[in-house]
Amino acid sequence: MPSEYEALVAALKLTDIPFQEYGWKTRPDGAYGVVSLEFEAGQLDAEDVKADRAWEGSVDLFYPKLTDRTEMVDAVEEILAEICGTAWELNSTQYEEETGLFHVEWVFQTQDEDGEN
Repeated sequence: MPSEYEALVAALKLTDIPFQEYGWKTRPDGAYGVVSLEFEAGQLDAEDVKADRAWEGSVDLFYPKLTDRTEMVDAVEEILAEICGTAWELNSTQYEEETGLFHVEWVFQTQDEDGEN
């Protein structure tokens, strides 16, 4: 795994919001999050060898109370900015009637700071 992604996962898990990679077997009561590394977003080839690559992933935040939005969104965006710089964006915000939860999704790009792919 890219080191920036590992740092992102570790930082999100240190928040007051329960985060899990790729999903939950049983979702927690209240607010929770999911972080996933999804695909290779770009690469740099050198002398017929993949020299470097970027990865794209997402952070999904689910919460039941609209009043919690600002604090939780700010916490996630602060971590994204710290780890990913400007390589992230808010992708969607919605209310899911079937779960009764608000859902915010960010898309990010990261690469391995150590040069390992």
